[in-house]
Amino acid sequence: MKIVLPENVSEITLGMFQRFMKLIERTDELSVDAFNKRKVEIFTGLPRRDIKNVSRKDFDAIVEQIDTAMETDVQFVPRFDLNGVEYGFCPNLDDMTTGEWADLSKFGEDVENLHQVMAVLFRPVIKSDGFKNYKIASYTGDEDAELMKQTPLNIVNGALFFFGNLAKELRLNIQKSTMEVLLKADKQATSSISGDGTPAFTASQTETY
Repeated sequence: MKIVLPENVSEITLGMFQRFMKLIERTDELSVDAFNKRKVEIFTGLPRRDIKNVSRKDFDAIVEQIDTAMETDVQFVPRFDLNGVEYGFCPNLDDMTTGEWADLSKFGEDVENLHQVMAVLFRPVIKSDGFKNYKIASYTGDEDAELMKQTPLNIVNGALFFFGNLAKELRLNIQKSTMEVLLKADKQATSSISGDGTPAFTASQTETY
């Protein structure tokens, strides 16, 4: 009996991880042994009926290997191949459309919806050059999110970490810019007060935006 074990997180797919999280979230109580049998089934593809034929020593080694693979560190990978198609991470988050942001907000980072998130963040590369610059297909909202369940987990984890940091930085920049505008407006309003205490409004201050 040949069993293919994941050696690191790059050999675990998002779909496997989603199934594993459902196992963890089960409300009925499973024994440790039953839990591990289901874990082995998820990450090796070995039918549960065949797991009983695995020696105890090998079974414990398999569980340990799966746990080790799950704990490996990941790095952000902007481009990867999936079923013969190259996918690229959104090159410029500042240029993301309102539709992309809306779907990211809708799907969030719940494990159950991560394949939907990946379909927004990664799309087929349609153009690239020798300087690692590339362009991805436009977002339509009709992307094959189910396909993204085959994405290696290291790609998913790296993208979420990178996107999380960028999104946080973007929010901070927006907050900073907003504060600067408010402070500037407050300063202009203060300097525009006339000697008798009446605000002296200018054309620029009464402009409609």
